[in-house]
Amino acid sequence: MESGVSAPVTADTDPAGPLGGTKPQSVTVPHAETAQSGTLPRNCDLTNRDDVIRLVTAFYGRAFADPLLGPVFLDVAHMDLARHMPIMADFWETVLFRARLYRRNALAVHFDLNAKEPLTAAHFGRWLELWAATVDDLFHGEKARLAKLQAERIAGSIQRRVAGKTPSDFATIGTRNPPISRTRL
Repeated sequence: MESGVSAPVTADTDPAGPLGGTKPQSVTVPHAETAQSGTLPRNCDLTNRDDVIRLVTAFYGRAFADPLLGPVFLDVAHMDLARHMPIMADFWETVLFRARLYRRNALAVHFDLNAKEPLTAAHFGRWLELWAATVDDLFHGEKARLAKLQAERIAGSIQRRVAGKTPSDFATIGTRNPPISRTRL
């Protein structure tokens, strides 16, 4: 049996998404006590859904306990961890293995959350810090590097979008009018 700790979360009353709800509940987060210390057993690389579930479970154990991110997940989003984990596993399995399982709009969820509590650069930075540390503590290899790279890209895009900016971190190259040709008279 896996060890774990209970994390207070709120039941989600909206069957279509991870936000909302008001019923307090407790969910066991496997390895949550060791996820914070980085002492989880380490695999070679992410290879399947079980590895993805292990990664997102360890990550959310850290995020829920984090003084900056925990209140956003628990008090603002009222996240139902038991319902959110399969959604996040679908998301990351799609990102890493092109599984085509995630069919939701991650941006819309973050826009909704940002309307309730502005998401700052500090939130995104801390999310990335915890994600990278969790990946590094559990896995190494091509998919582990991809998980960190894609997290940076996705977080950067979402951060820019909720701030009302372009999703790309590249400056848009504008076009200019073609030069007027001069003809000799």
